[in-house]
Amino acid sequence: MALERSPFLKLDRQMVLGELKSIGSRDADVLHVRKSQILTIAKFPKHAGTYVMVVGALCTALILLAFIGIPLLILGWWMRRRGVQNVEAVELGWNDFMGVPPARVVGAVSA
Repeated sequence: MALERSPFLKLDRQMVLGELKSIGSRDADVLHVRKSQILTIAKFPKHAGTYVMVVGALCTALILLAFIGIPLLILGWWMRRRGVQNVEAVELGWNDFMGVPPARVVGAVSA
């Protein structure tokens, strides 16, 4: 399954693992290139959400367009949050594939 660049893309750890396993190689350079490609795709909703929020804020600033701007702000916030979750899923999948144990957080300090 090829990942497509979409503002509504939802990635999870299993999808990232599948993409990394589909390469069929354990070469670090090849895996790093594929990870950077997946990260580029995963960050698109974050960037698109920021753009939609800016457009929504500008529409809301013009009071006559507030009925369009407020839903755009909400949609942009949702898309940006999904993009951040996608990046986290890529990092979790990468760590799981490479065998890196998850970081243990103690209070505010990472151990």
